[in-house]
Amino acid sequence: MPHRWAVVGMSVSRSEAAAARERGEASPRLVAVPGGNGRPGPRPARVVVFLGVADDVRSRVAAALLAHRSKGRVRAVSASPLAVGPDPAVAAALAELGVDLGLVATEPPSAALLDSAELIVVMGYDQHHPAAGRHTEDWCIDDPRGKDADAVRCIRDAIDRRVQRLLIRMGVALPTRPH
Repeated sequence: MPHRWAVVGMSVSRSEAAAARERGEASPRLVAVPGGNGRPGPRPARVVVFLGVADDVRSRVAAALLAHRSKGRVRAVSASPLAVGPDPAVAAALAELGVDLGLVATEPPSAALLDSAELIVVMGYDQHHPAAGRHTEDWCIDDPRGKDADAVRCIRDAIDRRVQRLLIRMGVALPTRPH
């Protein structure tokens, strides 16, 4: 059986990746580390909470991308005191990557949820956010709601790059190396 890599939303063999490079296509950016099969199973013990401070738009995007990129190895949670309906341009931009925003629900930011998180990523600015005193990281990212499709894609890609770097730091994925 040929070795297969789980890569940024798809599974490709080494020869398929080389052929894609020869055709000038973008090379995969992440390779999953050994140990998972990407199939649904018990909830992973590792939890990352994306805390939307004003509303849940950015936190839902980040949680959807992390869930998609981690292939079930990390539980991604969107938490915010205010849940709003999905912006059609945001949902469409994620669908372009094969990510269904509708699969991500926002939870209220309870103390139990925040305490269960390995990391809380604060999406927006509020000096009195409920994650204060916990292991947090601030992602200063523009709000995609109400923006045109190109701006939404730019914001989506900025969040996606941060999600991929986070998975690398967590040891869930490895960056690909050019050949």
